[in-house]
Amino acid sequence: MSQDLHIAVVGAGFAGQGHAFGFRNAQMLPALKGVNVIMDTLVEPNEALAQTVAAKYGFARTASSVDDIIDRPEIKAVSLALPNNAYIDVVPRLLRAGKHVFCEKPLGLNAAEAEEMTAAAAQAGVVTSVGFCRRRVPALAALAQVVREGGIGTVHSFRASYFADYAANPKSPRTWRFVKSVAGGGAVADIGAHIIDTVRFVLGDVEEVVACQLDTVITDRPLPTGGTGHSQGASETETGPVENDDNAVVSLRTRGGAIGSVNLSRIATGITDVFALEVYGDKGWAKFESPHSDEFYLCQPEQSAPGFDGPRQIIAGPAFPYFADVACMPGRGVGTGYGENLIGEIQEFVAAVMGIGEVTVPFAEAIPTMRIIEAAQRAAETGAPVRLD
Repeated sequence: MSQDLHIAVVGAGFAGQGHAFGFRNAQMLPALKGVNVIMDTLVEPNEALAQTVAAKYGFARTASSVDDIIDRPEIKAVSLALPNNAYIDVVPRLLRAGKHVFCEKPLGLNAAEAEEMTAAAAQAGVVTSVGFCRRRVPALAALAQVVREGGIGTVHSFRASYFADYAANPKSPRTWRFVKSVAGGGAVADIGAHIIDTVRFVLGDVEEVVACQLDTVITDRPLPTGGTGHSQGASETETGPVENDDNAVVSLRTRGGAIGSVNLSRIATGITDVFALEVYGDKGWAKFESPHSDEFYLCQPEQSAPGFDGPRQIIAGPAFPYFADVACMPGRGVGTGYGENLIGEIQEFVAAVMGIGEVTVPFAEAIPTMRIIEAAQRAAETGAPVRLD
């Protein structure tokens, strides 16, 4: 017997389109056989963008405001990709209306907002999830499994980084991402949220932000003129100050005793989007880099013959977590990329909404990452370490 699930996506920028892509392909998950995901409504105030994206992903209708969907009982689940400061006003209303809610990361401006939304979700008794999609990369999930099972021994150090160049051009507009009251942090909160969450995913909770440096290199940008998100135009005459960080270096200590650094830049010219993690233990090491997202490297000298104790390239396949549920041709070596990560996170959310399993990244799971980001900002301001509860 088939079941219909009407969904709405709020926000038609890059992240919102990523969510729509995930919903369109969610039924690749065998457990969702018989579930018909209805692309009901795309909420986007920019009418031209709304029409274009709705046609691209097959939405039945568009709307300009969340008010247009909140009282429609047939819409059971809502996915949001909004500026960080918008969640605290919109999400609790959706929760009170009984909607299951998926939010793009980070969850609000700070830990207090994340906690407030988590409490509201618990009171509403609905399914929630946060878009830490990197957890669904099959190769990275397999690396995490190896590390957690002691495959490289006791972890003593790590090196994590996320470099991108979406803000490298000083003539690109001062969108909401550069305004502290709207975005909160810069690189440390935007791309930093993903890699900090990944450190937690692989190595467990963080005990202390030992030190942090935040640096704003491009201090003024042209004011935006029309458009949405990364596609906004730039004024030729008016500029405004950049209020958050372009680059960040965060030193962390995990509860397990490992120390490491998280290096971040949104102005790394020529590096479009590179996400990486290296983990070192007393019996080996493992490394993942997003440009080669269908593989990871693993070095286990004690398990290798003398002279053959170097790193091995491990290619993703059906034995890896999530692979068979997201790969269009589920055979080893066919390749999985960013799109498959988005499918995986949406599959988990939809399955939980339909009563099949639970999400692994509910709202509550975002709170520790938000606290680490805040602690990093405080460490940068004070020059002193900040311990986390």
